[in-house]
Formats: sequence, C-alpha cells, structure tokens
Amino acid sequence: MTTVAEALQIAVGYHRADRFDEARALYLRILEVDPRNAHAMHLLGLAERRLGRPDKALEMIRNALDILPGMADACYNLGSTLAALGRIDEAVAAHRRALVLAPELEDAYNALAALLCDRGGPRDWGMAILTFRRVLRLNPNRIAAYHDLGIVLRQTGALKEAQTSQRLALSLQPDFGGACANLGNIRIEMGDADGAMACFRRSLLLEPEQGGVLYNQGNAQHAAGLVEAAVESYARAARAGITLALPRLGHALTELGRLAEAEQVLRAALFSPDGDVPGAIDLLSTLLIRQGRLEELRRFFAEYRYPHAASPDAFRIDCLTAIAESWVAAGDWERAAALLDEVQWHGSRFFTVKSIACLGRTLARQGRRLERRENPDPSQPRICSSTLATHGRFAHNVLEYVLLRLYAEKFGYRLETPDWVGGCYFDLDDPKPSGGLKPLSYGRHMLNDLVTGRRDDPRRNVDILSPLFLFEHREEWRERVQSWLRPRPEWLPHVDPVVQALKARGNTVVALHIRRGDFVWFRYTITETSWYVDWLKALWPTLDRPVLYIATDDPATIADFAEFAPVSLNHLVKDGAVQPWTGLEFLQDFHVLMNADVLGVSAQSGYSQLAALLNRNAGLFVEPDAAAQRIRPYSPWTASSKTP
Repeated sequence: MTTVAEALQIAVGYHRADRFDEARALYLRILEVDPRNAHAMHLLGLAERRLGRPDKALEMIRNALDILPGMADACYNLGSTLAALGRIDEAVAAHRRALVLAPELEDAYNALAALLCDRGGPRDWGMAILTFRRVLRLNPNRIAAYHDLGIVLRQTGALKEAQTSQRLALSLQPDFGGACANLGNIRIEMGDADGAMACFRRSLLLEPEQGGVLYNQGNAQHAAGLVEAAVESYARAARAGITLALPRLGHALTELGRLAEAEQVLRAALFSPDGDVPGAIDLLSTLLIRQGRLEELRRFFAEYRYPHAASPDAFRIDCLTAIAESWVAAGDWERAAALLDEVQWHGSRFFTVKSIACLGRTLARQGRRLERRENPDPSQPRICSSTLATHGRFAHNVLEYVLLRLYAEKFGYRLETPDWVGGCYFDLDDPKPSGGLKPLSYGRHMLNDLVTGRRDDPRRNVDILSPLFLFEHREEWRERVQSWLRPRPEWLPHVDPVVQALKARGNTVVALHIRRGDFVWFRYTITETSWYVDWLKALWPTLDRPVLYIATDDPATIADFAEFAPVSLNHLVKDGAVQPWTGLEFLQDFHVLMNADVLGVSAQSGYSQLAALLNRNAGLFVEPDAAAQRIRPYSPWTASSKTP
C-alpha cells in the first residue's frame, strides 16, 4: 500500500513533468487522508496557479502556512502568486517574511528586488539595489541579476555603476541582447551616441527587429543628428508593435520638414492602441498651430475620441489643452484661460498652457500682452531646450532652467527658451527658439559634469531635451541664481499682498509646505504633519509674534496645526485680506515661501526646495528627516566644492 510520503513524491513527479491535472488530483487524495499535510496543500496551491486559478492558489498556500508557518518556500510562492495578481505591497511583505525564515533564499531576494523596481519611486530604488547585490553575493553568476541591477542603478543616476553591471552580465553571457540594449541606453545618457548605436546594432544582430531596441536606436541616431536614420528606426519600431515610436517618428519628420508625412503619422498615433496619446496630441497641435490651422485644430480636438479607452473622454483634458493653446496662439488669453479655469489636472502641458493663459489674461485686462524677443544673431553659439515646458510643472521647469543657464553662461552660449511659466513669471529675457539645432537627449549627467568641471567637452548649437535637473546647488551660484529668478514687477500687486497680510498679523512668518496629492501616487516620501507639530512646539515660544502659514495641496492637513492658529491662502481670501489670483494661486503660495522668515519644506518637493533656494529672508530652513521621523535644520545651498 502506497504511503502518504510516497504518494507525495509521485505527485511532485507529475508536477515537475507539467502534468498539473494529475498532480492536483493526487494532492487532493493525499489531503483526504491527511487534511493537515501542509506540504501537499502548498503544492496543490502551486498546481492551481499553473492551472490558471490564482485565487484558489492563494487559499491553499495560506492554509498551508496556517498549519506550518515556518515554510519559507511557501512564503516565497505566496509572494509570487500575489505579485501575479498585481497585489504588490502584499507580495513584498510575503517575500520579506520568507527571508526572515530563510535568510539565504536567493530566489526570494531576487523576486523582492524585482517587485521593488516595479513598484517604483525613490523610496524603493535604493532597497532594490541593496537586494540585488545580496542576490549576487549569494550567486555571483546570476546573469539576469546583473542586468536588472544595472537598470535600477541607471534609474537612480548611478550611470558608471549601471554600465559596469551590464558589462558584467555580458561577460558572463556575450549574446545577452537585453544587456546590450540597456548598455546602449546608458551610453546615450552619458553623452556617447556613437557608443550607444554600437550597442544597439549588436543587440539587433543578436535579436533582430526588437521594437524597443529599434526605438532606442532611433533616439541615439536622433541625438547624433542622424535624423533620416532615426526616421527609419522609429518606423521599424512602430511596425514591430511599439506604437510609442509614432510620436517620435512624427517629431523627426517635422524636423526634416516633411510636414504632411508627420501629420499623417501623428494622426495614426491618436488611433493606435497602447500609444503615447498625450504626446501625439501635443505634437499634432503644435504642428497645426505652426501652420496657422487654428480652426481646424479646434474642430478636430473638440470631436476627437480615443477608441481604445474604456471612457471615450479619456483624453478630454489633453484635447482641451490643445484647444486652449490655439487661443493662446491667437492672442485670445481670456478664452484660453476660461476654457481651463475649472479644470484640475497635473499634466505638464496642461499646467504650462493654463498658467501662461492666466498670466496673459492678467495683462490683457490692463490692455497689455506678453511679449518675447527674437535672437538677434542666431549664427552665434547657442543652445535651446524646446522641451522646457513639457516635463514637470513650475519648480521642475525652473530647476531645469537653472542648469541650462549655468551651462550657457559658463561656456558663453546664448540660451533660447520656448514659452514657459517661469519665463513669463520671472524677470527673464531669453530669446525665442530660432530652430535648426540637433537634439541632445538624456543630457542631465553631461550638463551637470560640465557645469561642475568634471568634464570639459561642451556641446554648442544643440537642443537639450528634458528631463533635466541640477544635482547640487553650490553656494557660489546663489547670488546669480537669485538675481535671475525675481518676479516681474507687474506681478507684484498679485503676490505681495499675501505677504503683507501675514506681516499685519505678526512679526515672524513661519511658512510650511505640506505636499500630498501626486506624492501618494508616485510613492514619494510623505511628510507627516506630526513631525512639524512637535518641532513647532519647541520653536514657537522663541519667536517674536509668530504667524503660521500653511501651503498645501491637501487642506485637511491644516487642522493638524490648530494650536498655532494656522492660516492659508484660502483663509486670507475668505477674510477679505487678499484677492485670489485665479488659476495662479500656486504663485501666491510660492511668494510666501520665498519670503518667509522661517521656512519648512516638504520631503522631496522641488516646489518648496526651489522657494528655499530663492529665499533671501529666512534665518532658518528646516526639512523632514524621514528616517528619524523628525524635523531638522538644513542649508538649501551646499558649500562650494574646490575639486570636481
């Protein structure tokens, strides 16, 4: 007579041979005889998962762990099943439990690292790097782990380490096409377009017609000024199913002056599944505005519906933004602003168009208008960033501008900028783009190294594409940057009264920025209000008639500061102390942060950190220390480095 142990061995044999129905039947028979056999229950769960019943699999694996909580492999398989169902946070917890039980469980480390990468966000990337490195200490020959580690290192900006990791993967497996492709992506970001193209060619020889590799090859060719070649690569990528390539193809065709072809491609992108629809809307609207086809633009985007979304209005706000931009192009600021006044959205293009429309409306009501000058001599060395207003919002754009201008001034280039909110709000006078420059993609590392003296091979006459940001803010740049970024005099009547209203209430303005909103979506560090409350309790008695101002995208947090009688812009408006600057309230908040006597920033918020960089009044700057769960003093500007 077959024992339970023998039956379990037979069932495992079926399982390993992919005979899951037979394995399942035998597991069930074992459980009839021995209902608390945790191993049979765990393996039954795995069979259920392979048979396409993940919910049943979860039930069985959890039952097994209830019987035998110390089964590390069951915890690992629970995590894998949860991950397949998209329940990432629960999966992470399950893998961590497995590692507590079995600290040397290599697969659990690898799965945990992959989940942290997929979950994304700065809070997880550092832990993912540490976890992949633990995998490689356990198994130095795990090729895929070098590749995956290289991807997350690149995400954090550690390009040299990322390059080393991909090269280690290739040293172990020279025909690893994915590692070749990702090495190419790193080389683009390091400013080596030729090296990147060599990597992509090698990857395509190993695995021909990979859509993603063709797409990135197009980016490298575009960056090298090989626009015709980029067109071919983007077209091949699109034929391979990468519909994201269509907007890039349209952009390259536009650059070549092949406008009819570009328009055809962009219209196709608007009706393709899984494509970059917002990008296609932006590019098509720009093309139609360039040709003066404003009425046609308005009709098309008023009627456009994306056929592959659950809701036919999935891209309604993007379409409204395009229509509003056409009214901006026509100089009708009132109509443009009115179209977007009641719309709340976080998109970069939407933010730029709405804000510029509202600024233009302010001047139009005074009989004035926003004006931009042409570059008086485009033949002189120059740089541009045509994408300055397309990635991120106010602070992100301003911080991009700071890097660009530091670079331009260091090497004697004239900086050209498109219409962007900071260019309209601050007292800047950069000329409009003159055109004709080849793109420089992924330029943030190169520009930072050039500005800080770590390299000396500047590129002139290039269009430096977003996203960009300055890695460090040196004390030696403080005066220059603060002198550039002052509000235009015409805007002061809209922002100064807020500061004056606060000064009328007390002698020391303490301003805090509490960011929520999209920080929750993107898994950025959340500043807990209790940290600031505890800090204020100690600080408050030391200040001369303090008044607390809260700038936040989550008004519910203001109540947490009740003992300090906090005020916000809404409070001042309701009291009649100030008038709201419709659509531009964020600039009124920013002006307070920029002029406060004590300033507390929100964790990982460029908005409040920019205000701190520009603040000339504050005697104390503080920031959250998430690890210690407290507030600490800090300096927005870092000591100058004597060595690059």
